Amino acid sequence: MDLENEEKFAQIESSLSLEQQRLEKLWDAYEQQEKDLNAALDRINFLEADIETKQTMITSLQELLMERDTKLRDMEIERQRQGKVEAEYEPRIKVMEDTMNDQTEKYDRLLSITQEMEDELDLARKSLHARDSWFNLNVSSLESISEVIKEWRSIQAGKFPAVGKTSGPGGGKPEFVEAVSKIKGLGTIKAENLYDSGFHTVDDLKAASLDDVSSVIGFTKLSASKVVAGAKNL
Repeated sequence: MDLENEEKFAQIESSLSLEQQRLEKLWDAYEQQEKDLNAALDRINFLEADIETKQTMITSLQELLMERDTKLRDMEIERQRQGKVEAEYEPRIKVMEDTMNDQTEKYDRLLSITQEMEDELDLARKSLHARDSWFNLNVSSLESISEVIKEWRSIQAGKFPAVGKTSGPGGGKPEFVEAVSKIKGLGTIKAENLYDSGFHTVDDLKAASLDDVSSVIGFTKLSASKVVAGAKNL
């Protein structure tokens, strides 16, 4: 009986030992699964955080795309508006360009004509200046010849110059005319004009200014300057 119990006890011990080994293996497997589960949870948490980050990026990109689409729509609307404006103003611009080209051609022609007129005007000025210079240089001689011819015709007609006739204070006209006739280029008519204008003596003429003499009929600034200078030498 004892032997039988011992055998049963040995079998029970053997079964317990095997069961303990099995439980130990199960525990080790459980611990490993727990470790794997924790690692999987950490991985899941990391992936969730990564997914959240990527979702934020996706949201930002969607906002940027929406903003870009809005700008593209606005640009397209503006392009269409500019196209309408261009279509509206293009004929006007063409007309303005044609007008400007026509005006430019007219301006060029006008400029050419103006240049020709300026050349002709410059030539006319030079001719007028040369004529005036010649006239101022020779007017006294021409007047002297005219006075001589006039006196000669008067003598031929029997009208002789009066001698010793007085006119006005300071002496007679003949004496004044005779005295100032010594001035080069001063003829009888101009001398009489000076006398009639109030210059009755050589001293009156010496005291006269250029403006005083040039205001007398028949005198220019040039001829007056010659008379003033000649009177001072008498």
